[in-house]
Order: sequence, then structure tokens, then C-alpha cells
Amino acid sequence: MLATYPIEATEENWLSNCLTTAILARLAQLDAGEASVTFPADVEVEYRDIISRFTGIVERFIALADALVGLNTDQRQAVRSAIETQNRIPDIFDGATDCFACNDALPVIHDLAKKLFEFSFGALSRIKSPGAVSSVRDVHYAIAYDQLAKKCCPFCGMERLEPHHADIPRPDLDHYLAVSLYPFCGVNLRNLTPMGDRCNSSYKLAQDILYDQHGNRLPCYDPYGDVTAEFSLAGSIIVGTPAGAPVWILHLGPASPQTVNWDRIFRIKLRLEQSLNAEFSSWVTEIGGVLRGLGHDLNVLEEVSKGLIQYRTICGTESLAGIGHLKAEVAALLIQDLESDEKRERTHAFLKEAFSQP
Repeated sequence: MLATYPIEATEENWLSNCLTTAILARLAQLDAGEASVTFPADVEVEYRDIISRFTGIVERFIALADALVGLNTDQRQAVRSAIETQNRIPDIFDGATDCFACNDALPVIHDLAKKLFEFSFGALSRIKSPGAVSSVRDVHYAIAYDQLAKKCCPFCGMERLEPHHADIPRPDLDHYLAVSLYPFCGVNLRNLTPMGDRCNSSYKLAQDILYDQHGNRLPCYDPYGDVTAEFSLAGSIIVGTPAGAPVWILHLGPASPQTVNWDRIFRIKLRLEQSLNAEFSSWVTEIGGVLRGLGHDLNVLEEVSKGLIQYRTICGTESLAGIGHLKAEVAALLIQDLESDEKRERTHAFLKEAFSQP
């Protein structure tokens, strides 16, 4: 990830807590042979009336609770382990902490849990915390969005995120741990992340961030943590390649399993390379226009070098962080070549010709 969200966005996590606590209470009552009250009479008083108005949540909870009655002690423990470990966020992002699922061993329970938490996730757009004006989902998104330095998808840096408005569709909210695989954290705000449409609908989809296609356990970035990734074009060649076109060498960093997993899920390296191939020519033309606007004589090598240094700084104002950093890296390569005895004249000639293009 190129940026992370503030943990404050996840504070109104009471619906997840109410549902998981109530299911765990049912399991404990079954273990002890005790009777249970009708949900949601057993949730915290301040949330009881709110939940009771959402009959779809109540009905699906009761269906799951009824199915728990038929489980034996070991099966109930399997459900308990799934609930507890799936919500052990961010510990389970470390690639080693256990995270259990019961989709294979208890498919009926898994399916009923999925129905409950998928419906409850949809209800986040309407359900409000006590005394709140906006829904839980809208409050969550507003805090996450407002504290983003760049209003773009932090998973790729190439898609703009729009502010929430009542008259436009809500931005995508991704289940970082797919609800189809890990349903018990389906409304845990710690597991819900605003995400660009392409990242969510074309790349992430329902992929498992904890295991690859071979079943290997993987660490991943925490969207609400403080560790981020970056990239560079060090070693790329713009001018003087045998084919006449730039050769891009894109490095993702830090060199860690988290970075590899991020690239696996979101195809970051490929997408950045595609942007470079498609937009490099237009970026060079843009650079020429910016340098002219800054008053630099493009026929004077020293003026071009000075202008590129300014342009590289300007790239930091780009609203799409990933694209801005790509442009800055391209500018850095050109500056480096203009400082090279071997490449200086050839690079200047290339730029003057590119700058002259309409």
C-alpha cells in the first residue's frame, strides 16, 4: 500500500462486536446446557433497539443460532475459533497467526454466517450509532477519506476516490478478508477498506489475502497500520536503447513478503508499467510545457536541468500519488542522464525534439 487509513475510522465497530459477542454467548450457553434469550435481547442496551429495527439481521441471526444447536462440542469449538481468529485483526496479517475458517468442515454454518454478515454489511449504509446523524458506513468513510493526504486509492495510487455525497453512489468498500471466505469479520470495520473501483472490482475481487493459490500462508499490509510501500525506476533506460523505446525497470519496496503479496493481489508492477508505456510520450510533452511556463529556455541544457528539478517537485502535487511518483521518477532519470558525460547531449537532443512535438 502507498498509504494507510487512520485507525479512528474504525471506532464505531459496535455492530460487529454485538453480533460476534452474541454468537459466542450462544455457543457458551450450549456448552453449559443453558437456555438463551431471543436475539437481540442479549446485546448491549444502547444498541438493542437499533438492531431490532433491522429484521433482516435478526432473522438471519436466529437462523444461525438455531443451526448451532445441532452441533457437537468439537464443532462448536470450531465455530468459536473461526469467530475469534477471523476478528484477530491486525495480528492475522503477520503471516503466522492462526486464522480458521469452517467453510469445509461446517458448510451450513459457514453459509448461514455469510448470509448474516453480508446482510449486516449492507445495513451499515443505513444503520446509525446512537445519536449519530450519518450511517456507520458514511462516518467510517468520511474519517478515512478526510485524513488521506492524496484523495486516491492507497492500494494503487492510480484511481481517484470521491468524497461521499448523498446524491452519488457510495465509493467501494472492500472486504479485505473476503466475506465469502471469512464471514465472521464481514462487518468488522477493521476489515473494511475504501478502495478504488478497479482495485476492488477487477483485481482484488474475492481473492484470499492470507493464502496464495498453492495454500501458502502470507503476510500482508495492514490498511490501518503505519507501514507503506514505495517504488522506483532505478536502472531504467530512457534514451539510447537498441529498440529506440525506453526500457523500464520497476522496483517495488521494501523487499518483503508483504510487498510481494500486495503486488500479487493488485498487480501493481504490471499496472505501473502499462501506465509508463501508454503515457510516457504525453508526460514528456507535459514536461516541455511546464518548463516553458516556468520561463526556461529549452535549447539551453542547464535550463532544462533546472526545470526538471522544479518539475520533479511539482509532481508531488499530483492528486494521484502513484502517477505523480511515476512522473517524478521519470524526471529523476532525465536529470541523471543530463548529468552524465556519456548521455548528456543525446538526452538533451531527445528532449528538444520531444518538446517540439504538438
